Amino acid sequence: MMSSRRGPLGLLILSLLGLSLCLYLTYLHLGLLRGEVLGGLACGGSGLFNCHAVTASRWGSVLGIPLSLWGLLGYAAAVQLALFAWLSPEWRTSALLLLAGFGALWVSIDAGLAVVMAVQIRHLCPLCLLTYAVNLILLVGAKQALSLPWSQVWQRLPQAWASLWPSSQRPYSIVFWTTTAGAALAILAFHAAILFVTHSDPALLRSQLRDFVAQQPPGVPDVTGDPARGPDGGGLQVVEFSDFLCPVCRRASKFNEILLTNHRREMRFVFKQFPLDMTCNATINHTVHPGACAVAAASECVHRQGKFWPFHDVVFQDEGTYEVSRLAEDAAGLGLDRAQFDACMSSGQGMAAVQRDITEGQRLGVISTPTYFINGYRFSGLLPPHIFEEIVAVVKERH
Repeated sequence: MMSSRRGPLGLLILSLLGLSLCLYLTYLHLGLLRGEVLGGLACGGSGLFNCHAVTASRWGSVLGIPLSLWGLLGYAAAVQLALFAWLSPEWRTSALLLLAGFGALWVSIDAGLAVVMAVQIRHLCPLCLLTYAVNLILLVGAKQALSLPWSQVWQRLPQAWASLWPSSQRPYSIVFWTTTAGAALAILAFHAAILFVTHSDPALLRSQLRDFVAQQPPGVPDVTGDPARGPDGGGLQVVEFSDFLCPVCRRASKFNEILLTNHRREMRFVFKQFPLDMTCNATINHTVHPGACAVAAASECVHRQGKFWPFHDVVFQDEGTYEVSRLAEDAAGLGLDRAQFDACMSSGQGMAAVQRDITEGQRLGVISTPTYFINGYRFSGLLPPHIFEEIVAVVKERH
């Protein structure tokens, strides 16, 4: 008896692990809606691993509901089935067959999502990959607990599905559907409440954005020679004036990756310097971020050797204030020609490029960071993904 219960107990623990992972992914999703990037190293950052870019992408939701909430519903069902298999010898075989069926369905979906992550999003979500592993182990574990060949598992699966039909003869089936329906309603209500709290009326927001855009003439930044990502001439140009020592810009850099992911085929993203440091920026009346000019100049010298974006990620990945004393060390760590970098810094070439961006920013009315120009229209401050999508829709209406 103990041996026959050990397998279902393991499946119960796995289902609870999957449930926990989906809860945490939901927490990350809520943070993005509030304009926060949460999770730290567990969720990845710059580079290949980035949970935020995956969960906030257009493929991260189905029917407007985040995949993490769908996962919560699925694992709620799995927890019940594992409990039934653990507690009821009479229902054990049917519950294990159903777990195997769910596992097979989820693994097939996971395979498709993994391809989307690799090919379309081009980022991998470590936590999502963990749920894929949980689903695969659930499938294999259920089959092992059944002690049946795969052919018999598939042959007997329809009968197991039939046993879920609610009946007074099968009280477990009534409990399953009542609990699952309750969980689905709770998840939908939770999702609706979060959207109500974090999103204003979409029609009102769209109307306000139209008025804002209509009241400002578009300004076209000169982006000649500036660091850029994405296709040129794709129809959507986003230019950000930023400061490497600005905490809000650091948060914005995380969002920028998400924005690029959702518009990879059409969006050209350009970085321009606007350090809030009077050492090089005479357009401001006091220094907000001491040392920002030095970091900006170093990034321009790094850009001359084709390493701007790796340097950008190194600086912005720090959760605290970046230490300017690390500039030479971090630049050297990118595999640069150190002599060429030092010559660029000492000759003032990097600072001259920064000054050109500052002059351009002054011409366009930039006074704070981050400031974005989206197809020439200026927007200041942090742009969470759902706000950015509304802006893009309004800007495209004018072209």
